[in-house]
Amino acid sequence: MPDGDVLLSNTDGTILAQGTVLVCECRGDGLDLAVRRVAAFALVASLVVAGIVAARAAPFPILFIAGTWTAGATAALLAVRRRRRLHGLFRLDFERDELIQDGRGFRRVMPIQTIVSVSTPPASDTDVDEPGLAPRWLLLHLSTGEQLRLGRAPAYALGPALAFLRRAGVEA
Repeated sequence: MPDGDVLLSNTDGTILAQGTVLVCECRGDGLDLAVRRVAAFALVASLVVAGIVAARAAPFPILFIAGTWTAGATAALLAVRRRRRLHGLFRLDFERDELIQDGRGFRRVMPIQTIVSVSTPPASDTDVDEPGLAPRWLLLHLSTGEQLRLGRAPAYALGPALAFLRRAGVEA
């Protein structure tokens, strides 16, 4: 990543300020990889079961199990694909009025005016007891109804990035 003022840096991502440009990296790859591996296993196991049934070494109703595995794996892969649209490398250029999202396998360029607001809801996948230390998402809300995850950290750590966005005219 290019040099700039580091507003946030942790295992969940990085947020840099480069003049009037905010560069955010929030990959969200951990769940992606796990789901893809389990889904691949389920699909291979389904093929093996289907082969065993085709060879008449197992009764036909066993195919219902393979079908269930295939349906579950497909649903999980679709959910992960939809979730991928939330994450990526974001470049918010307020001087050129553009928002660029580089995700896994896609790139989107949108006008900066599609940003409606920013929020910091709690991350629901954690179990931290201290309210001030519980991780929160830094979310951009777009006019299309989509949300983009710019980073995840405790509220106090998201403060500099929120201040940058407010100075740039994004509503909280």
